[in-house]
Amino acid sequence: MIPTDFRLKMQTMYGDAGDDWMTDTEDLMESLKDRFQLTYGEPFSLSYNFVIPVQIGCERDAVLKIGYPNSDFSNEFHALQDFQGNGMVKVIDYNKEEGWILLDRLMPGSSLLSIEDETEVLSVFSHTAKRLWHKPVSTHPYPTVESWSKGIGRLRERFNGGTGPIPQELVAKAEALYPELLSSSTDLYLLHGDLHHGNILYSDSSGWTAIDPKGLIGEREYDCIQFMLNEWEKWDAPLELLRYRTETIASLLSLSYERLLQYGFCHSILSASWSVEGGLDGWKTGVSLAGMFEELLAE
Repeated sequence: MIPTDFRLKMQTMYGDAGDDWMTDTEDLMESLKDRFQLTYGEPFSLSYNFVIPVQIGCERDAVLKIGYPNSDFSNEFHALQDFQGNGMVKVIDYNKEEGWILLDRLMPGSSLLSIEDETEVLSVFSHTAKRLWHKPVSTHPYPTVESWSKGIGRLRERFNGGTGPIPQELVAKAEALYPELLSSSTDLYLLHGDLHHGNILYSDSSGWTAIDPKGLIGEREYDCIQFMLNEWEKWDAPLELLRYRTETIASLLSLSYERLLQYGFCHSILSASWSVEGGLDGWKTGVSLAGMFEELLAE
């Protein structure tokens, strides 16, 4: 039932441990099938967790998520608990030790990508984000924006003090701006960490609802950046779109326009650094976006 391409990905990432985890996952699925009377569908498009639609008995549609035992899954596990009932998909049952979560299935489950009108998209995003964000209450050690920012330092280490394919002046600017923003942060929240178009789904019963939280501690402005970086290439004037998004989000959520741009610049360079670290060419997009944020900051 585990797709071949997902097996290869896990083997590439984790070696023999990945093979062992997939064997354990297959055994766990058989156990859960008996425990909850589950009927399995076809797996969703998979990234780093095994996610599959299920039916519990003959009466409830759900989603089973089984995660590789690492800090990323632990953070998501706790974030789902901490966000529960506030704009986040609901948890039906879970077992942290066994590494699985049963989630409510959002039906029909169309994402924010299904809406073409940008004004409506921004309204939905802002409403969803506002429902989600709250002050940290859990003792779980979530990653912070500061810890994420260290990804740029790893770029320097990788290239012996250089910046590889990313322009040195952009990296240096992000390295200077990140500490300024972090030292002046005063209002920290539990953030989704990956709140983009594809992670906001429509449910007939719950309305627009977020899925797949990473769990991150930082200012609210930071949780808008991943959304702002998405779905811009199809626009004839991407800079105008970015300006409109920033102005609208700042207004709807009472956020700082300048900090949105500054965090946007920094995260674009961080995203580019992550791409280089992962051997991907997505760093080019990060550099292009950083340039647009830089242009808006200079206005």
